[in-house]
This record gives sequence, structure tokens and C-alpha cells, in this order.
Amino acid sequence: MKRILSTLVLGAGFSTTAIAGGLGYGATATTGPSSNHFSLFAISNPAMGALMVPESESWRFAYFPNISSSTEVGNVDNFVDDLDDLIDIIDDPTSTSDSAQEVLDRFNGVLGEMGDNGYVKTTLGVSAPLMPLFVRSDSLGGTLSVELDLKTQVGLRILDDELSYDDQTGSFSTNTSAYVKSGIQTKLALGYSFPLLTNYFETSSGQLYGGVKMGFTQMELSKQVIALQQLDGKDVDNIIEDEYDNNLRSTTGLELDLGLLWVADNYRLGLTLSNLNSPSYKYGAVGENCDSYEEASSARAHCETATYFVQVRGELKARETHTKHAVATVDASYFLSSRWVLSSSLDLAAYDDMVGQENQWLHLSTAYEAKGNWLPSWRFGYQQNLAGTELAATNVGLTLFRVLTLDLIWGTESVTVEGSTVPRQVGFSVGFQERF
Repeated sequence: MKRILSTLVLGAGFSTTAIAGGLGYGATATTGPSSNHFSLFAISNPAMGALMVPESESWRFAYFPNISSSTEVGNVDNFVDDLDDLIDIIDDPTSTSDSAQEVLDRFNGVLGEMGDNGYVKTTLGVSAPLMPLFVRSDSLGGTLSVELDLKTQVGLRILDDELSYDDQTGSFSTNTSAYVKSGIQTKLALGYSFPLLTNYFETSSGQLYGGVKMGFTQMELSKQVIALQQLDGKDVDNIIEDEYDNNLRSTTGLELDLGLLWVADNYRLGLTLSNLNSPSYKYGAVGENCDSYEEASSARAHCETATYFVQVRGELKARETHTKHAVATVDASYFLSSRWVLSSSLDLAAYDDMVGQENQWLHLSTAYEAKGNWLPSWRFGYQQNLAGTELAATNVGLTLFRVLTLDLIWGTESVTVEGSTVPRQVGFSVGFQERF
């Protein structure tokens, strides 16, 4: 039996933004969505585009695709191991030397905790080659930007139900299921940033910039209920892949972002209003039209189990939408020198990611941009989700040869998996961009 954790790895791969869940590309994986022009990806605030191309140049771009990924695990020690053990015992009751009562006592004691806290979530993002692209236009009096990327998120959590034992058949049964939600987003964003009301706001102390960004988004959302007792020796990841299209729903939408940025000699203050129009995207349905599946098939059994959790337990909705609610983000940067900056950003409200988990991110960081090609630039950061899981992580990153960025995210909380203590969150970002 393949481990449940591998399901999330496959889920991110077989389907192949700032990324959902507080994860950014390149250096922004450490510095967050702050107005720091050391990275081409520091454009969560649309007004930042005006600072990306100096007067001596007319355009700027990234080189190769940038990749970022992050994985989170719920705060339940060994829940992945327990879940795999349960699957093996349901498939073959003789696979354990424990008595039936010992099995019932063990799993009925942990299934509720699994349902409350057991989850695994993987986020993956890939930017297109040459993106983002910035073009400074004197005739338009501002800077145009183009972004194109692909983002996917897969979340697995446990729907718990009582485990029972049939003395006559010598078998265990339960409606406990793996509940998988996944999203794939392809987004093309066009932006324009410019000095705002120059005659009034331009002073010896600073300049106000404005920006607008329009995103054209296609989002594919799917959710699946996989009943553990219906696996019949099959791997969970194979079932998810086989039935993925049956629950897939594709929706397109427009997303509008606005930004303001005050730029002074030693500091910057930014305000970003994201998803002002609150676009919605539909998930595929679960637990409906189960009689359309072949009788006694595993697909029908999974569907009927989903109906149980929708109609009897009331834990799921058969149909739902993912709404990108409007969110305001403030950020501030202070330059200790032309190369050393302190940065921060804060979401002013909570919002759901593609798999329905709440996010509200705080980022704090410091970064130093080295002079020359051979000395590495460095950055350190701290991030915390103030909503939902409330996870926190430390971040560290290097820029080598002024073009290659390497960043690591390491969670501050730990959990036991397969007997080893590991952080509840780990992530990385690898990118290439035009040098500054």
C-alpha cells in the first residue's frame, strides 16, 4: 500500500499565484508580498511595476520558469501512519496480530482526532518563461506588465466515522473516508502602473504611485470522497487519478486588483486591494446521481459514501463554489541602506484558498542585495497564518550570481511521521530572473 502522503505529491504532479497559502515565487517566498524591488516577483501590489524598470532601460523580464512548492501536515502525530495501518487492516484483517477489540479501541480512539486535525496540503506554482515581463512606456507615462503562471493546490483531510467489526464475516467496516479537494489555476494578468497625480503628490519627501491589474483566470476545481473500506487493495492515488475527471468543473473569471504605493528616500508604504470583484469558481459535485455508476462498483460506493456525509452527517456540501473574496493587504519597507531593507506585510482579513482553508498572512523579513556577481545576496524572514491552521515558519534565501534564487521555508511546529519528527510545514522556491 502506498503511503497516503504520496497522494499529495501525485496530486500536484498529475494535474500540472503570489501563490495561495502565503507562498511566493523567487525571493518573495522569503520576503512575502512587500514592495521590495530586489525581486521581479514583488508585484503583488500592482503599483510596484513602475519601480521595476529604471530610466536607463525600457524593459525587464525573468529568464526561466520559477518553481515554488509547500506542504503542510495536520497536528496529529503519526496520523498518516495510523491511516495507512487502518487501510491495510480493512483490506486484510489478518494483517494485524491485535485482537478485534484492540483494533476497535485503537482506531475509534484516534479517528475523531484524525477528523478534527488530520490533513495534508500541497501547494505548487510554476511561472511561465520570461514572466513577469515589464515594459516602460514614455508615451503612456507608466509601466506595462504581463504575468502568466500555473498554480495547483491539493488538500486531503479525513472524514471520520465509527469503526465496527462483524463477528460472522471477520471483517471491519467504517464510512471513514479520505476527502480530497484540488484546484488548478491558469492565470494571465495584465497590469499598468504610473505616477499618480504627480503635480499634487510629488514632493521632496516622496512620490505616490498607482497601479491596476486585470487577471484572466481559468480554474479547474474538483473534490472527491474516497471510502477507505472500498479500496479493495487499490492505491488511493490511483483512485483519485482515475476518478478525477468525473468530479472536475472548469470555470473562467476576471479578477481586478488595485494598488497604491508611497515611495520616499528611505521607506515605502503600500496598499493592495485584491479581487475587488470577488469572482467565484465552481467545484465539481459529490454525492449526486450515484445510480449513474455501475451497481456494486467502487465508484458508486464512493458516491454513496459522499451522500452519507452530505445528507446524514451534514459535514459536506454536494455543490459549492470557491469565492476569491476581496482582501486588503498593507506593506511597509524601510531601507537601512541602498542594499539593506526591512520589510513587512499583513492581510487585513481572512480568505479561503482553493481547498477551503483559511489564510491571513503576516510576513516580516530583512534582505541584503550584494554588490557584484560573486557575493551571494541573502534574506531571512518569518511568516505566520493568523487564521485557519495558524502555522508559522522561518524563511531563508540566497541569490547566487544575481540571477539564481534559492529559498527555503521551515515550519516552527513539528509532528511525528513514520517515527520521525518533522516540521508541519516545509517549502522551497527556485527561480531565475534578470539581474538588478
